[in-house]
Amino acid sequence: MKTAKPNLSFGAKCLWLLCRSVAILPHWMQYKGVAAFIYLLLRYVVRYRRKLIIKQIADSFPLKSEQEVVAICNEFYSHLAEVIISTMNMAGITDEERRELIKFNVPDSVKEIVDGRHLVVLASHYGFWEYAQFVGLAITGYSMVGAYHPLSSKAWDELFLHLRTFKDVYPVPSQRYVRYFMENREAGVCGKPMMLGLASDQNSPPKGKVHWFNFLNRPTLFFDGGEQLATKFSLPVVYLSMRKVETGRYECDVVLLHDGKKPLEKHEITERYVRHLERDIEREPAYWMWSHRRWKYYPDPVTGEAVYRRKGV
Repeated sequence: MKTAKPNLSFGAKCLWLLCRSVAILPHWMQYKGVAAFIYLLLRYVVRYRRKLIIKQIADSFPLKSEQEVVAICNEFYSHLAEVIISTMNMAGITDEERRELIKFNVPDSVKEIVDGRHLVVLASHYGFWEYAQFVGLAITGYSMVGAYHPLSSKAWDELFLHLRTFKDVYPVPSQRYVRYFMENREAGVCGKPMMLGLASDQNSPPKGKVHWFNFLNRPTLFFDGGEQLATKFSLPVVYLSMRKVETGRYECDVVLLHDGKKPLEKHEITERYVRHLERDIEREPAYWMWSHRRWKYYPDPVTGEAVYRRKGV
């Protein structure tokens, strides 16, 4: 059963046609021509969030020299340009093309553990995260239910929802994500068990007592919705460790974090996720989204409560 594409307003149709006009270009023209132009704009003209990017990289890697930090920043701009092209390239993409753009390595032991059970899939804003939703091409027989944050612009929100909707892929607003799971827990989606896809490296708004993770040289808050679902409903959890193999193409290892059966300490699943993500970033730092304001909060030195960090601090 093919997932129905949402209807588009006039503004969203114009944006989709722009994306489609790039998607039909040859690969070399997309990434050597259009992406190169976007890179020049980001680095030299717009200087997109350059101060924030450099500060976050420098704070994360205090042993790197200023030259090394700037080099990572510039490489990030190149990668961000590729991300923009890859996003546009999703307009009208086929299943065959999806398989060419990303390869998933799934150990047989993982397939045996998750077989027929609802599954929590933890991804991150590393590499090209939109391809993470295609893991169903490798672990078959599932419906991917991906959480997303609706955008304030109606046209852009419709466009991204359209780009993210594929066969057996169901984008669901994060506000009603748990409710969607509960509504479909027994029967599944279209008769198939659910993969619950979550990008857990997003800023987690602090509510009550929070847990701090040591991540990239400082205390950090992480979204733990995946762990809460896994713990409450005894679900297995996997992490998608992505790496770029060439321009616009990726490979992804599916790593088991929890089998959904053995008891674990609170925060252990998220801790395992954090450690894997940290290793991926340390391996190739330019491929993480440094332009997001990652450390909006810091712990009060006395109470440990989350304190909002003013911009520029």
